[in-house]
Amino acid sequence: MMRRLVLLAVLVLAGCAREDGLRPYAVVRRADVWQAVITDADRGRLSRLGEAWEQARADISAAGADADLARLGPVAQQSLVQQSLAQDGGGGDTVFPRAGAHECRTIQLGWHQGAAHTAPAVQAGAWAPCRLTADGIVLRFETAPGPQQYLGTLYPDVDRLIFLGTVRLAGEMGRLRYGEDGQRDQLGVLQAIGPGQWRIALPWPRWTARLVLIDIRTVPA
Repeated sequence: MMRRLVLLAVLVLAGCAREDGLRPYAVVRRADVWQAVITDADRGRLSRLGEAWEQARADISAAGADADLARLGPVAQQSLVQQSLAQDGGGGDTVFPRAGAHECRTIQLGWHQGAAHTAPAVQAGAWAPCRLTADGIVLRFETAPGPQQYLGTLYPDVDRLIFLGTVRLAGEMGRLRYGEDGQRDQLGVLQAIGPGQWRIALPWPRWTARLVLIDIRTVPA
């Protein structure tokens, strides 16, 4: 009951912000909304994000693939992301992606726990269309259909967005809601890594890798 009351209060504040013509996320920058949605299992995954980075880098070093990681640039460098959050041209706030068409690619780092080390430790997919849709104070996100299509919601949380979503497998017609199937639930953190580019880091995803990155960029003109 308390979570529902908090969620309702935050949404009311967000509605007032839109009526007053304030910019998105101007009022709600707390964790109230996603904290009311996230599962206990994903709270644990979120707290271990740094550990996922460390283990992924250890896998990559063990595979002799450090050069492959370096070629990915800032998207695969945690420390550089931390330094480039406030790049809005002078206002001091993080610039989040706008609703509309974008391009995304999925990057897998390290090996899934317990899996054979037969796949490359660094795997970068091709760029493909993806979309962000505004829905009140949140953004709905979906990648292009494929072997694994990421679908979910990005919630404001100070200088980042929290992604809570699911995976739709190739050939499936419907979609699960976050929280319906723990094996499909996806948890990630979106941060800005440069002008017109963002990254969602998903620690300990189901089935693949130690860490999955979804690289997002504005569609080139």
